[in-house]
Amino acid sequence: MTSMTRMSKPQFLAVVGACVATLLLAILDINIVTTTGIAIARDIDPHGGASQVPWLVAIYALVATVVQPLYGKLADNFGVRPVYLGTVGAFIAGSLLCAAATSMPELLAFRAVQGLGGGGLLSVTVVILGHLRAEDPSRGGDGGNAAAGLMVGLGLVIGPLIGGTLVAHASWRWIFLLNVPLAVAAWIIVATCLRLPRPEAGGRLDLPGAATLAGTAACLLLVCQWGGQRYPWLSLPVLGLAAAGVVLAVIFGHRQSHSPAPFFPPRLLQHRGLRVVSALQLATGCGMAAATVYVTLDLQLVRHISATHTGVLLLPMAAGLALGAAGGSLFLARTGSVRPSLVVGTGLAALALTGLALTGTGTPIAMLLALLLVLGVGVGFGLGNEMILIQRTVERRDLGTATTGVRFVETLGTSVAAAAFAALFAAVTAHGHLGPARVMGALDVIFAVGAGLLAVATVIATRLPAGRPADPADATQDPAAAKQGSDLGRAEQVV
Repeated sequence: MTSMTRMSKPQFLAVVGACVATLLLAILDINIVTTTGIAIARDIDPHGGASQVPWLVAIYALVATVVQPLYGKLADNFGVRPVYLGTVGAFIAGSLLCAAATSMPELLAFRAVQGLGGGGLLSVTVVILGHLRAEDPSRGGDGGNAAAGLMVGLGLVIGPLIGGTLVAHASWRWIFLLNVPLAVAAWIIVATCLRLPRPEAGGRLDLPGAATLAGTAACLLLVCQWGGQRYPWLSLPVLGLAAAGVVLAVIFGHRQSHSPAPFFPPRLLQHRGLRVVSALQLATGCGMAAATVYVTLDLQLVRHISATHTGVLLLPMAAGLALGAAGGSLFLARTGSVRPSLVVGTGLAALALTGLALTGTGTPIAMLLALLLVLGVGVGFGLGNEMILIQRTVERRDLGTATTGVRFVETLGTSVAAAAFAALFAAVTAHGHLGPARVMGALDVIFAVGAGLLAVATVIATRLPAGRPADPADATQDPAAAKQGSDLGRAEQVV
């Protein structure tokens, strides 16, 4: 990489803050729209808008997911700053367009534009944090990853509360307009403050491989969205999409084997740590799909708590996330290894979901809140740490591809598990049987399956390196500089 002027400490901290803010924006946007979709549809299209509400979330998630690997590859080949600025710019444009939409078709199209940017907010920001750690570990790049993970978790919890408040006391258009000032500020900070070495001459980009990978993911996600919901699982559209996904996956595999510049370089596919973390994220994503939606259904359909008060009752989980993130950062600083925090985190989350699976309609609300607190602590312990491991061990030229690849696997796992849980819930509550006992029975099974998946993730986490892995970047330094970087890395600071 070609060297650039080193950032000052205020510039460094400003960029870390901008990354954390953009991650929070992306997660909040998804969760606020999920909460307020019905209200938005009824206002913009009182007659038929409600039937299109699932697409408000689905089209954003679909576009954001399929572009993540491409953004990582572009960041490796052409530099992370222009990719970040482009994706945040698309997010800002999409937010403004959504706020100005006058019909559901317009809003759906503008959500797709917003998703193009959201895919970068969810992935490219983490790539920037990896480069910041590689540039100067003494300034707390790992702490930035932990803070980013905490913001993601908090966004999952406080999104419903913010959404309900905006719809009740203001216009739904503010849901999208509120994104703009913070996103513009982050864009300006990164444009003016981020200084990273330029990649060497841009490598070749396998566009056919990128297209077939995106097509495979799109088919899989559409099967998960439509199967059992819009169409029967054995219907022609669902089976056709599944077949198209298999064909595209085969084509992508062929490209990987024969392209002179494969989308995922062989050195990454042979990287043991990357394989273990990918398996861990797959299991974790599947398991957490049991918690993100169904805890809310427990509160609203079994306990008959309003949407606004549901957000309040999720605050113990937010508090647990904060405590867990602090504990995970402490483990990382003391041991230099991410394994303890990931083992403890997935173990606690599995324990909490097991407790939720054993609850019933008569379980005291205080017990439920205690379990949510434990769940939050467990999730917080591991948030962001798996990315720290990957970014410590892969070569710097592969940071973007490795980081977004792991996120991509996690997102696909969450989508598949969410579809399976939705099918299970629909089957148990068929014909409108939404009585508390029937709903609780379905939720208990879902929580139990989620607990099992997180227990699998705990076992996988024990396979991670026990000590602080060697940083490939150290191989390019002289011995004195390498030792200095190692010593500084042991004294990691939390931003």
